[in-house]
Amino acid sequence: MPSTAALIALAVLGVVCTVLGLVIFFQLIGEAGASRASIITYVNPVVAVIVGVLALHEHVGVMSLLGLLLILGGSWLAAHVDPAAPRSSS
Repeated sequence: MPSTAALIALAVLGVVCTVLGLVIFFQLIGEAGASRASIITYVNPVVAVIVGVLALHEHVGVMSLLGLLLILGGSWLAAHVDPAAPRSSS
């Protein structure tokens, strides 16, 4: 059986962090719209790599950097391209 401190830590992480994250995310959906708010889920790996490098001194390879650039580029395109805009024919 886990200790009392471990159970309290699990409860705090499970309830407080989850509730706080969901409340903030729902506010973002209300302000930016669902399609734009979902872009934040694509940026999550970028934040994870930055925290890994700063906190855990992890090594970032060339493929990781390339993947991060693709994620950021795709996120930028998703946020700035209007799907309802007319397309020019070439």
